[in-house]
Amino acid sequence: MNVQFPMLFKLKNTAKNTVTHCGVLEFIADEGLVYMPSWMMRNLLMNEGDLVTVESVNLPVASYSKFQPQSVDFLDISDPRAVLESTLRGVACLTVGDVIAIEYNSKIFELLVLETKPSNAVSIIECDMQVR
Repeated sequence: MNVQFPMLFKLKNTAKNTVTHCGVLEFIADEGLVYMPSWMMRNLLMNEGDLVTVESVNLPVASYSKFQPQSVDFLDISDPRAVLESTLRGVACLTVGDVIAIEYNSKIFELLVLETKPSNAVSIIECDMQVR
C-alpha cells in the first residue's frame, strides 16, 4: 500500500452528487463510520446516518484562494484577515463551492470558497497562499 502524507480524502454524497475534500484529525471512529463537522455535512447536503464515499486523494498545494463572507457581520471583526488565517490553520483542504465555518467571539461566520488555484480542490497544509 502506497500511503502519502498528509492524508487527504475526497468525500462524496452519491445520493446528492456533492463532493468536498478533507484531512483527518485522528482515526477514532468505528469501522464504517466517519465523524465530520456539521458545516461539512451541510456542504455535502447530508444528514446524520447518510452514506458517504471516502477516497484517498493527492491534492495540489494552494497558491491562491478567494472567499465571500455570507454575512456582512464578518466585516465587523476588528481583524478579519487574522481570524481567517487562524481558522485556516486547522483546515487541511479547500474545495470551490464549499462554505467554511469560522467561530469568533461566540459567533459562527460562514465564508463561501469562491476560487482556489491551481485547481478547484487544494491542500492548504503548510502552504504560502494568497488570500482575497
